[in-house]
Amino acid sequence: MSMFERSSRAENELKWAKIWFKQMAAFHHRSPEEDWAFTAEDVIAYSRSKLEQGTPAWKRLKLVEGLMSYRKLVQERPLGDLLAVRSKLQEIVVRERVDSDAVPTIEDLVGRIDPREPDVLQEYRRTLRLHGLKYSTERAYVGKLKAFMHDRGLRCHKDFERIGGADVEAHLTDLAVDGNVAPSTQNQAFHALLFLFEHVFHREIGRIQAIRANKGKQIPTVMSREEVEAVLRELHGVGLVIAKLLYGCGMRISEAVRLRIKDLDFANALIEIHQSKGGKSRIVPMPRHLVEPLQRMVRSRRIVHEQDVAEGIASVWLPHALSKKYPKAAQEWRWQFLFASERLSRDPLTGQRHRHHLHRDTFPAQLRQAVDRTGLTKAITSHTFRHSYATHLLLEGTDIRTIQELLGHSDLKTTMIYTHVVNRRDIVVVSPLDRLSPANAVAAPPEPSPPGADGLVSLSSGVGLSEPGETSPVAEVESLARSPSAFLRVERSMVLRARMVRNWVGRWRWLGRIAGSHAHHGSGP
Repeated sequence: MSMFERSSRAENELKWAKIWFKQMAAFHHRSPEEDWAFTAEDVIAYSRSKLEQGTPAWKRLKLVEGLMSYRKLVQERPLGDLLAVRSKLQEIVVRERVDSDAVPTIEDLVGRIDPREPDVLQEYRRTLRLHGLKYSTERAYVGKLKAFMHDRGLRCHKDFERIGGADVEAHLTDLAVDGNVAPSTQNQAFHALLFLFEHVFHREIGRIQAIRANKGKQIPTVMSREEVEAVLRELHGVGLVIAKLLYGCGMRISEAVRLRIKDLDFANALIEIHQSKGGKSRIVPMPRHLVEPLQRMVRSRRIVHEQDVAEGIASVWLPHALSKKYPKAAQEWRWQFLFASERLSRDPLTGQRHRHHLHRDTFPAQLRQAVDRTGLTKAITSHTFRHSYATHLLLEGTDIRTIQELLGHSDLKTTMIYTHVVNRRDIVVVSPLDRLSPANAVAAPPEPSPPGADGLVSLSSGVGLSEPGETSPVAEVESLARSPSAFLRVERSMVLRARMVRNWVGRWRWLGRIAGSHAHHGSGP
């Protein structure tokens, strides 16, 4: 049985220290030997190269701290000159955060927290929000923490004083053995508890070795083009436009419903996708079939916005404290969500009322009804359109790297999963069942041949393989390939003809030796 293992903080610190040292050594064209006594000047030069690449100050600070750990833990040398480098970068980090309003006050960011919750949950929520985690992540993490507290009989902050890594390890094992949860659920529970120990309690959780939740390898469900058309025919209005975005651009449902007016570039036929998974952004082409429906949606959305402005209720949620930096941006037309909700909603963090986007569960409910009407039995979800988008692009010969960029995958291995669901046209696999009888046999496609007068390689002309009036071996094989029982006879025919070729070659060599012998005796005295 596999094990769920996570290294301690010290082991992770050493791992990243080695990674940063190896990268800095490559930058300075040095061999990553442990005895290279790098100096503060070497670190500053490497940090400046990262600055030129656009690396933020907080990440350059992590770089310097990793190199300090390498010098301390591996080389066992004093930190000395690196302390000043770290202090300077810490000042830059603070200055950048203040300039960009990235660190607002607790009152601005944390918002409302239910005072009736246990003190540990209140502190946990406050810390999650200060770190800028999404509200969906907060809900998931709090749910995992509540389950852990219920499992261990914990009620308040003080109860956690007796809790350590062994309790976390036992809880994760129980999830796998008794709960039969998926690996992703076990991973999420671990990271929720890891965040609690590291950022709330400020103590190390230690090495975790729990029984791993097992899950077989999953391949994505993919619709054929005919199935996509059948589902689209059953959708109407906003649901149809969202479905076309999912299939035509490879979007996730969360990316589609969060589109804002400013993200649509009709002049260049492009769509910008922001606040995607992992906080990444990307640009995808706008399908021409979506230009007119999207323009209708924009006109309809403008009417609603103008009415909100007239009533004094125009407002939209803004990311990254933009509402503080640009107080009027929430009322501006370009920031409004394209797929807006019919009702105003209250922000759970700040309590402010906004016209938010459609809930991500609204379209899936419409999709289930549409799939039921088509009679399809596949498990089709919103994400199936994204799977089908990638698979169909791959079938059309689109480069896998291009598909990776269009999908927004950080790792090519994630995109490579679609190669497992593609029926390759250059490989024909015939089931043994289709070989049982001529009625069930499948004709084999002709092998690719070098270009010629008739598109085939001429083997029967000029090599003496057949007499006049006799069918050539190649002609017979071609005839067999067109017959219903092709795969039962072609292989045997090829073997027999190969033997015939060898016999003819041996016969001609034997006649040549006889002719040479007669010529030799005829020339004597």
